Amino acid sequence: MQENNTYVLNFGPHHPSTHGVLRLILKMSGEEVISCNPEIGYLHRGVEKICESKKFLSIIPYVDRLDYLAPLICEHAYVLAIEKANQIIPSKRALFIRTIFDELTRISSHIMGIGSATYDIGCLSLFLYGFEEREKIMDIFEAVTGARMHLSYYVPGGVLKDILNENIEQIESFVNGLDFYLDATEKLALNNRIFIKRTKGIGYISKDLAIKSGISGVNLRASGINYDVRNTGQYGAYRFIEFSPITLEEGDSYARNKLRFMEIKQSVSIIKECIKSIPRGEYCSYGYFSKDAPSGTLYEILHNEFFKEGLKLPPKSRIYASTESPRGEFGVHILTTKSLPMPYRIHFKSPSLNIVQLLKRLLIGCSIADITIILGSLDFIMGDSDR
Repeated sequence: MQENNTYVLNFGPHHPSTHGVLRLILKMSGEEVISCNPEIGYLHRGVEKICESKKFLSIIPYVDRLDYLAPLICEHAYVLAIEKANQIIPSKRALFIRTIFDELTRISSHIMGIGSATYDIGCLSLFLYGFEEREKIMDIFEAVTGARMHLSYYVPGGVLKDILNENIEQIESFVNGLDFYLDATEKLALNNRIFIKRTKGIGYISKDLAIKSGISGVNLRASGINYDVRNTGQYGAYRFIEFSPITLEEGDSYARNKLRFMEIKQSVSIIKECIKSIPRGEYCSYGYFSKDAPSGTLYEILHNEFFKEGLKLPPKSRIYASTESPRGEFGVHILTTKSLPMPYRIHFKSPSLNIVQLLKRLLIGCSIADITIILGSLDFIMGDSDR
């Protein structure tokens, strides 16, 4: 500590309130933050370089492990890029299945976002209630795909496996039984005087700062900017259902948590509408994934040769596709030079990276007690940021 009462404080990297292995080098004056240097890289796994040595279909499980709270939505962006490059049109049934699973993933992620933010303040109950609901979503995923978190379920042309009537009943049972959790969130968080005092007016992000920092998703819409890739990109079944993004004007930590709560309700409505409108038909339009090859036939030889050689993209392709993850716009850039079953270059646009870089400006002037509140309200994922 210097004579003028300023000192440097290391916040993280291994601290539960940093929501991942993030190190904040803070210059403090008493309990007020003077400057902040967010240091990332503690979770860096070189995923993009690994993917450049893998076949296109083998990359799907790696994409799953970027934003590990919303793996299916990241998968969706990658599969959209492959479909765009090879002009594959997914079946209409697959579009609705993907949208249902995307929104279940969004609910699961927002539950964790709200739960961890309230836990930072000292409310353990809502965190545990959220885990109970999240387990029900994991049960649905397991019933359909056999996996609970990293599903590798989306493929070019659709999905790997159809959903049955019993799966639809399980999904309906979940969304209809979510009222208890929603009521608990209002009572324990949104209408709780302690939560309100700790979050309202804290971590304010103006419209100008939100645009300049490049953030997207809930953090952008909570500052009054109407941008949602589901609405602008028109992917999945969103073009067939009534949907418009929700925005708030306050731009503080309370607004960001409230917006996640509102989006859970909206996701429930989207899932119900998709279930009501889901058409019959093929669950995958790309024949290699939608049916088994009869043994001893020419088709079996072609089928086996496809998986042996791998899916190829046209040479000199420059492809970008994106989806709306719970943290914002998740994008996939793919560059090919020759007709090979693997990319020449691949880059993932991470919404969490922009959020972390925003901390340089956002934390200046706040107190040390508010840091955990702000970090929890931003809901970033370091696996998505570091890559």
